[in-house]
Amino acid sequence: MNYNFIAPYYHSLSRLFFFNRQHQAHFLILKYLKDGDKILWVGGGAGKFIAELEKLNLKLEIDYVDFSSKMIDLAKKQNTSNLKINFIVADVFNFETQKKYDVMMTIFLFDHFNQTKAGELFNQLNSYLEEKGLWFYVDFVQNQKAWQKNITNLMLIFFRIVIGLDISQLPLMKKSFMQYFEIVDQKYFFKKYINSIVYRKK
Repeated sequence: MNYNFIAPYYHSLSRLFFFNRQHQAHFLILKYLKDGDKILWVGGGAGKFIAELEKLNLKLEIDYVDFSSKMIDLAKKQNTSNLKINFIVADVFNFETQKKYDVMMTIFLFDHFNQTKAGELFNQLNSYLEEKGLWFYVDFVQNQKAWQKNITNLMLIFFRIVIGLDISQLPLMKKSFMQYFEIVDQKYFFKKYINSIVYRKK
């Protein structure tokens, strides 16, 4: 699975297919960030949202992990002065740290893995998050209507061809989150196809 080939076009494709709703789904987290937060952002891609974090004028430290070196290269081009961003090219399953983070950001991340791998990843990332920490989760809704399922299936076929994605359905993450977290805020986008949720660790 490799985004290097599609990296220069990914954001434009997202805007085309979802009318920029994937990007807009990021904004919910902004009002919950505070000065000095340590953030682990996994799968940030080309970093188009970095500019919005910069506008907050908060001193934030971000460990920005992505598997694609091309995505990281694009993200590094974003201008920042308030943000300390540590760009890390790594398979998230091989990412290990002794840090504890105030905020976790996973945006369209878990939809790359089957149920077993998604569960393993959830447990791994959860261990890095402070008690009462926030987890910002954005992904496609779990209980989908027929038209949503059709779009999902087309996307899975597309990404199977383009990046080698090897799943046939999206993992169900709600049970994992509700075991350890409570919902602070949430919002839907693109006719309730995209769900943006701020969780707080119990």
